Amino acid sequence: MCRPNLQIIFLTIFSSVVIIGPDISADDLSLTPELVFTQDSPVLFVSENESDTQDIENVQNTITQCSYSSPECINTCNENCNNGCDNGCRCGCRSCSGSFLLNIDSILGSLITSDHEFDRFIEPVSNPVYFEDPRSRTRLRFLFINQMIPERSILGGGDFQVYGMEATIALSNRLSIIAQKDGYISLQADGLANEDGWADLATGLKYVLIRDVCNQFILSGGAVYEWSNGSSRVFQGNGDGNWSLFLTGGKEFGNFHFITTAGWRIPVDGAQESESIYHSHHLDYALTEKLYALVEYNGILYTESGSRLAVNVEGGDLINLGASNVAGNYFASMAFGSTYKFSKHLECAAAYEIPITGRKDLMDNRITSTISLIY
Repeated sequence: MCRPNLQIIFLTIFSSVVIIGPDISADDLSLTPELVFTQDSPVLFVSENESDTQDIENVQNTITQCSYSSPECINTCNENCNNGCDNGCRCGCRSCSGSFLLNIDSILGSLITSDHEFDRFIEPVSNPVYFEDPRSRTRLRFLFINQMIPERSILGGGDFQVYGMEATIALSNRLSIIAQKDGYISLQADGLANEDGWADLATGLKYVLIRDVCNQFILSGGAVYEWSNGSSRVFQGNGDGNWSLFLTGGKEFGNFHFITTAGWRIPVDGAQESESIYHSHHLDYALTEKLYALVEYNGILYTESGSRLAVNVEGGDLINLGASNVAGNYFASMAFGSTYKFSKHLECAAAYEIPITGRKDLMDNRITSTISLIY
């Protein structure tokens, strides 16, 4: 296990001066310094076997080869970590190994690099605005949604499409900037003229609170502000924006991965937008190293009504109507789909979603498809 630290430097100097210093040679003592790398730390010991004699140059070469910046160490360490923490590698090679001075190149290199210690997880697909991946990643996700509107809804049936691009930037393996809502909406409602326009933009920060690589458990929290910059023609841009405060976590169980998110959506102007609590849950199974099957559950409980529209339905994750009679309403849906990993830098996913409560609001069914580019 390559895990250089100040102990190695100290032991190297000590072995040079004491064991084979200018006045006492290793031959005189019939002893040889050796480095043994264990899972926890390097240990210097003296061997009585003359056939194992090696000079300090070999010891220093061993240390150099095991420096964190060497490709040999990085490849070996990452391979061991990916195979499990008991294979001679401490959990979180990239983030925990070595000291600050020895890893300055790694720190600079990881400024916008995704945390790849949780690469066996996949990202949730449904509820794309609020179902937040707990990992700190740099990625672009291209999003397409086709949602059918119930015929008995206030819009009289029809459908709408969303073309979006979500972005996250990892500032470290704990802190990231997120932009989870943007794009263009095309609305074809039977009860209204066809319209199209820009969606509101949502931006925020996410911080990893618990990052347990050995047990493949991660917990994050964050805050997102949704700006009221969108087009009113497609039910965007009303009010003065809203805040979303959330917690999201993930855990691996063999080939299964579970991710859950819970949050509170708080409008700045309670008259123009309704207030709600939401929760989403994701379970996937790795059929192969690249192909995953997934099922997801999404729920929204409206806690406060607005007063903008005198209706008793709301728009779910993408639209906030500011309905005047929705407090206490609960909407739930389930999604079924799959994700395919072409590599750790490219993924595609799709899911089919349907309501499972008697209340459908504006969703009869929905298809969501994504393509993610990960750095």
